Amino acid sequence: MSLRIQIIIVIAVLLSALTITRIFTSSMIGDTNAQNDSALTTEDSGAISPTNQKVEAKKIPVRKMEVLDPQVDAESVLVQSLNLNFPLFNYQTSKKWPIASITKLMTAIVISEQFGLTKKIPITKTAVEVEGIAGDLKSGEVYSSEDLMKIMLLVSSNRAATAFEEFVGGRELFANLLNTKAKNLGMTQTVFYDGSGLSTQNESTTSDLLKLAKYLIEKHPEIISWTRLQTIKVQPMNTAVSRNVYNINTFASETTFLGGKTGTSYEARENLLALFSFDDDRVVYIILGTHDRVGQTDKLLKWIRQAYTFN
Repeated sequence: MSLRIQIIIVIAVLLSALTITRIFTSSMIGDTNAQNDSALTTEDSGAISPTNQKVEAKKIPVRKMEVLDPQVDAESVLVQSLNLNFPLFNYQTSKKWPIASITKLMTAIVISEQFGLTKKIPITKTAVEVEGIAGDLKSGEVYSSEDLMKIMLLVSSNRAATAFEEFVGGRELFANLLNTKAKNLGMTQTVFYDGSGLSTQNESTTSDLLKLAKYLIEKHPEIISWTRLQTIKVQPMNTAVSRNVYNINTFASETTFLGGKTGTSYEARENLLALFSFDDDRVVYIILGTHDRVGQTDKLLKWIRQAYTFN
């Protein structure tokens, strides 16, 4: 075999080997890219793939239009699902009305935030002269701000609220603190003249009170929790005698009641701001100016079950 033919054979073999190598390499790269693409599909794209989403969107209730709105005995009503942030029933929610002892919820917020729960609050002679004996407070007693707050909320003690006013520097100064807080919460239709709610000039709307309820739940769940206690034991810090204080709120004995406050006066009639469990939801009821807050709350609950389909 001539040298020329040998050279041609060697070149052909080298070219064949190079071609096979390129084909094999391309195949390997293709397989690797395919694997990487598959990994992206099953991992990265899983975060946005509808079939792999872990968070299920909450479905709003469906209104049954054949069920008419209820006839309510109240000046203003607002019922809202908190979990879904969905209004279930609204009636004259912008109407201003005296809120009576619902005021004490804002008083509790201001005392908690401005002064804390461990301050020593004296019961003054001025405080015990205020209308209402609820709480059995006596001049000269000293309570922690937490215990006095619980007394104020459970038995709606006007004297406890007045003791807080006196501690801060008087009714006018304390009302300024309440109004400043209301403004900060966006409660533009709300005004306070005292911390107890005895003043008929303490006014708000159900839409404003919803803002108050949401703030309490988010920032002060302990205050809401205290309002559902059926009884507590309290003891002045300067005596050795303790006593039981019982919740006067009718709803406190109900297992679905999660907390809230009533308010009653001749001018305001009966008011309510209350949070209830509703299946897997939390529903806030705000009723102003009714003659029967218990009856109206039950009526609204029954109506909601008839008027909505909950998915």
